[in-house]
Amino acid sequence: MPVLSLLALLLTQRREALPLLEPDRITNAEHAARRAKVKAWMPKGSVAVLLTNPERNRSNDTDFRFHPDVNFWYLTGFPEPESALVLAPDGMTIDGKRVTEVLLVNDRDPGQETWTGYRFGPATAATRLGIEMSVSNRRLKDVLAAAGTGGAVLRAPNLNDPTGSIATMQGDVEEWAKGRERPGGLAAQLGRMRAIKSPAEIELIKKAVAATVKGHVEAMKSCEPDGHEYDLQAVVEYCFARGGCESVGYNSIVGAGPDSCTLHYEEDRRAMNAGEIVCMDVAGEYHGYSADVTRSFPVSGTYSKEQRAIYDLVLAAQDAGIAACRSGADFRASHQAASKVLLDGMTKLGIVKTPRDLARYFMHGTSHTIGLDVHDSSIGTLAPGVTMTVEPGIYIPAGSPCDPKWWNIGVRIEDDVLVTDGAPVILSAGAPRKADEIEALMRQKGIGNVKIG
Repeated sequence: MPVLSLLALLLTQRREALPLLEPDRITNAEHAARRAKVKAWMPKGSVAVLLTNPERNRSNDTDFRFHPDVNFWYLTGFPEPESALVLAPDGMTIDGKRVTEVLLVNDRDPGQETWTGYRFGPATAATRLGIEMSVSNRRLKDVLAAAGTGGAVLRAPNLNDPTGSIATMQGDVEEWAKGRERPGGLAAQLGRMRAIKSPAEIELIKKAVAATVKGHVEAMKSCEPDGHEYDLQAVVEYCFARGGCESVGYNSIVGAGPDSCTLHYEEDRRAMNAGEIVCMDVAGEYHGYSADVTRSFPVSGTYSKEQRAIYDLVLAAQDAGIAACRSGADFRASHQAASKVLLDGMTKLGIVKTPRDLARYFMHGTSHTIGLDVHDSSIGTLAPGVTMTVEPGIYIPAGSPCDPKWWNIGVRIEDDVLVTDGAPVILSAGAPRKADEIEALMRQKGIGNVKIG
């Protein structure tokens, strides 16, 4: 074959290559049903506009890995930056076609794709994602004009500190929507929809949880004195990737000794000493859905008497909180049940005397929902399909007004729970919770015990 013909063939094949849509993703049909539900909810004559997140610069010419806006992702499943979705239930005419939804995306640029990877482009985005129409994001003003200038404009919500093309697009939307925007309504509706997970969403959360559980198990087996917090961070994040997770659900929290008493400690740099306890709050994110699991374990493999007393108390509180996760119950029931156990136990241990004293050592809520955000949409009354955490904790930093034998003990036990028609299901049960089980596991060797360098 002549060289020029071969080059033309390769370029044709390159142009036809498309980004991967993994087979276990949320289906086009489910995304379409979500958009239909939003359009059915929207007031007559209204238009909804959702922009995805901007790309964020990390330093100089290096960006953070792109993460789409979760509401935009929930309605489209479209993974690229500089994109928008316009919904107009009463219809809009674009290029002679009457539609109620338009996805605006980047144009194809084969030269740029050599650096950034393949893009969908407007010609194929609609058909591959099951959306009525897709056009170039350069045509946002045209689409907005076609959507009309009457009725309310709904957004979910304005982006904070947009940059690049998204900033220009948001400016165009703000100018078009001036005086007609209805704050909060669309975000609240999407929150209500996202709070109850579909069977497909639950399966993705289970995959995130499975990778997370594997990370916790291997980290506990790998923990040993004179190691570093970052050693355990490396183990868990390796397991997340091996489990198919594209990212961590949040910055990994691995705190030993005094660091165990800092709720969102993210440095993960300190050496771990014999006799200390590790509070490790880490999780993977799979196709946008995050797990959220915490385990607290002894660096030496055996809890001290004081560590064991606090640990068993927190576990009893967690058991009470999980039992309260029943359909029809108030969302706060798990916190109320866990708090009562902690107050009784801390009083018996002589660490607190009044309910107000407990807040010094237990200063956060027991539960939050999980999903596309690790702290996902709130809900008032539990129902089947809610996925949530139960995570009581006790944190006693040095200098606390109690016997110093309790100082630098930070214990949080957190599991991901699915609310059903019956008993709650602990999705993360594969990571041992009982102290005896953790000590037995830590007598084994894990993948982090292999020395590198």
